[in-house]
Amino acid sequence: MHVKRFWWVLVLLVLALGGTAKADTVQVDGSYAFASNGYGIPAYGGTLNGQSASFYCVDFTTTIHAGDTWSVWVTSLTGTNFASTLMGNKTAYLEMAWLVTQMMGASTQLQQAKDQFAIWSFTGGPNPYGTNSSLVAAALAAVNAGFSGQGFTILTPTGTKGQEFLIFSVAEPAELLMLAIGLIMLGMMTRKKLMAGAQAA
Repeated sequence: MHVKRFWWVLVLLVLALGGTAKADTVQVDGSYAFASNGYGIPAYGGTLNGQSASFYCVDFTTTIHAGDTWSVWVTSLTGTNFASTLMGNKTAYLEMAWLVTQMMGASTQLQQAKDQFAIWSFTGGPNPYGTNSSLVAAALAAVNAGFSGQGFTILTPTGTKGQEFLIFSVAEPAELLMLAIGLIMLGMMTRKKLMAGAQAA
């Protein structure tokens, strides 16, 4: 009887944690990789829930300042619900994430700046190098070829303050707890089957 009650508690806990929407907190410290054409090129420095983080800006329309703090909705780029994001378009975010990977692997600041301006072009940013359309086309081709955005998370402001960012995702405590519960359940089921097999023999 106690085992059945335990399973119900586990199921209810997983369902409760899985449906919880939590606003996280971003703070920017004003640092950035370098400047190009009067704009700071990411990665931006700051914290996410008090932990050091690097942010890649995908929102050209909003100005932020050093020390600004705001709450954000967290959306995994590998998920299916993009209702809380500014654009609501998974393909666009995948393209921007691919451009971020190109920025991180670029050997020159000039190429990094070109990639960043291509990212900003999704939200009306300028085209100082004349390369936005070709880079966006390359990003779309990469998405169509299977780029999944694994490891990226979108941070969308919950109000009017703050920019929308992409970051590499870090497992949330609730996700880690659900994984641990799943492993415990699997271990218990395996143990039960082994014990039943030993008794039958």
